[in-house]
Amino acid sequence: MSQPPQTLDLLSKEVARILQRDEIDVDISVGELGVDSLMIVELMLSCDQIYPGAIDMETPQLEITQFTTLRELDQQLRTLATANQA
Repeated sequence: MSQPPQTLDLLSKEVARILQRDEIDVDISVGELGVDSLMIVELMLSCDQIYPGAIDMETPQLEITQFTTLRELDQQLRTLATANQA
């Protein structure tokens, strides 16, 4: 069962909330948006609710760099959520 397509919208709203902005361009990298390591931790806690089953702290599988866009992150998380539900 795949995640609903609105996950990218939920993710961008969460990043906008963390960064205290009205909206976020999902095709700009997290580094360019100004997301730092503490914000990533906060974001991952939110992602655990947006993408149930995607985040496994014991065996992290996400690849997030300063160049990762929210669109790419959304795709990774949807893929992991689907794989972990199988």
